[in-house]
Amino acid sequence: MGESKARRMATGPASNPDADSARRAWSAMCDLVLDNERRREVSDAVDLSFGRIRALRRIASTPMTMGELAGKLGIDAPYATLVVDELERRGLVERRPHPSDRRAKLVTTTTRGTTIAHQAEEILNRPPLGLTSLSGSELESLAMILEHARAQANIDPRT
Repeated sequence: MGESKARRMATGPASNPDADSARRAWSAMCDLVLDNERRREVSDAVDLSFGRIRALRRIASTPMTMGELAGKLGIDAPYATLVVDELERRGLVERRPHPSDRRAKLVTTTTRGTTIAHQAEEILNRPPLGLTSLSGSELESLAMILEHARAQANIDPRT
């Protein structure tokens, strides 16, 4: 496989050694995470596009309104409606009355939708070979470093 887009974007003139190290680390993480075949594998396994899987996983984690879903996915509300319509046609989600806002509907997963979301999670959470070949202490160090970086970036792991 040729050089990844993420790697090309992560390289460039470094203004200091820390910036170069950050670019190298980011490039390696992108290669492990973005360039693996997980998206295709999960899409094939559950017969949904990866975008639909993303939406289903968010809804399975917590019921939400269409607006909340659009915000979590970074898409506009009309497109969120199309996504939910398709998931609903497939029997994976349903719209229910919001408990405190009569004007809104909550989107929730059906039993089948929850099962498929969990199946997708299992596939997506399986570490790539490059990680499973590391020692326990290397994995613990890496996990601590990445959790710290995620916290510094103010990233909620559930979104």
